[in-house]
Amino acid sequence: MSRGRLWFFFMLLAVILFALQEALFRFVFPLPEIANFNRVNYSMMVSGATEEKPWPLSNEAYTWASDPDGAEFVHHLNLYGFRDKNWSVKGSNRVMFVGDSFTEGFMANGDETIPAGFEQAARAAGEPMETINLGTGAAGIADYLAVIRDAVPVFLPDTVILVLYANDFPAEEDVGRHLDSGKTALRSDPWIPRLYVVVSRLMDRGRIATRWSKQPFMFLPASDSSRNPLHKEDFLTYVGDFVEPELLASMQAGRFNPFVINEYTNYATYLPIPAKIDGVIERTRQFVEAHGSQLMVVHIPYRSQVSDYYLDYTRQYDINKQPESLMPETYQVHARFLKAECEQLGIPFLDMTDILRQREADGEHMYWNYDEHMKGSSYLLTGTEIFRVWKQQSAMAGTDR
Repeated sequence: MSRGRLWFFFMLLAVILFALQEALFRFVFPLPEIANFNRVNYSMMVSGATEEKPWPLSNEAYTWASDPDGAEFVHHLNLYGFRDKNWSVKGSNRVMFVGDSFTEGFMANGDETIPAGFEQAARAAGEPMETINLGTGAAGIADYLAVIRDAVPVFLPDTVILVLYANDFPAEEDVGRHLDSGKTALRSDPWIPRLYVVVSRLMDRGRIATRWSKQPFMFLPASDSSRNPLHKEDFLTYVGDFVEPELLASMQAGRFNPFVINEYTNYATYLPIPAKIDGVIERTRQFVEAHGSQLMVVHIPYRSQVSDYYLDYTRQYDINKQPESLMPETYQVHARFLKAECEQLGIPFLDMTDILRQREADGEHMYWNYDEHMKGSSYLLTGTEIFRVWKQQSAMAGTDR
C-alpha cells in the first residue's frame, strides 16, 4: 500500500472513530436545548447541592419522605431539573404550569400531579394537550414570576397556569419586579464536541448529566446539614418542648419535613393578612400575552382551611396545643382577593376550597395526615377541575369571537 493510501486509511479510520465516539457521548451525556435554564436558578432548597456551589439539576432524582405518614416518593427530574419529561423548544397546544411543591406533586407519584390530571382530562375530552410542569418545591411568588419571565419566551405556551398555594402570602413588596430583566436564552452549541463539554465540566468540578437518573438524594437533609433548621442547637432545644419525640426524630433524620414545625400557628397568623400583590396579576397577564399566551390563576388552600380533621395532627408539632378552626371567612381573604382581581381583569380563576371541602365533608381526606401536601388523587382532581374551567373559558372566548 502506498504512503498516500495508508495516510488516507488512517485519516478515514480517525474520522470514523471520532464519529462513533461522538455519537456515544451524545447518547450518554445529553444536553438541554437551552443551556442556561435550570431549576436551581429559582430554588436552591435541595440537599444534593453543595453549600459553596449549587450545581444545575439535570436528569437527577431525589426522595421526599414522610415517615409518620408511611410514605416516600422519588422525583425524577428532566434535563432542566423539573419533574417532567424533556420538552422541545418548539411545540404546540401547550399548557405551562408554574407553582411550588403542590404543582410539582410532592407526596405523589409522577403521573399523579396537577399537570398530569389536566393532561388526562384533555385527552379524555378528545383534546390532547402537552403540559409543562415547572412546579418547584420550596419556591414562592418571586420565583414563579422569574420562571415565567425566563420560560415563557422560550417555550411559548398557549396558556400559563399560575398555581398559588396558601403559604405564598403575604408576598414581598414589589414582587412584580421579578418579571423584569430576564435572561437571554443560551442555546447549547451543537457543534462543540461532547467529549470537550464533558471534560471541561469535570475539570471545573461540575456535574455531568447522563441519560439515566443518578441514585436519588434526599431533598430534606438530616440535621447534620445546615440546610436542616434542627442543625441549630438552640432551635432543637426550643422545639423539643412541644414536638412529639417520634416526629422530631424523623425530622432530624431527614425523613419528615422540619419546616412544618409551628405550621398551624404560622398559617393562623398569615391567612387573615391581605395578599398585598396589587397589580402583580395584571403585570403577569400583560407579560404572557405579549408572548402570545393566556393566563389562568388557581388557588389551593391550606388543609385546615377545608377541614378541622387535620388539627389533631398539626398540634403534635405545633406550640399551640388547642388550635381553633381555620375554616371561617376570616381566614379566606387570599382566595377572595384573587377572585376579585381575576374577575376584574377577565382572567380565568379557580379556587379549590369549596371543591375540597365537599370531598372532606363526604369523608374523603384530600391531604396527608402529617405532611401538609395533597394526596395523588387530590392533585389529579385539581388538574381535572383546571381543565374544566379552562375549557369553559375557551368555549366562551370562541363564542365571543
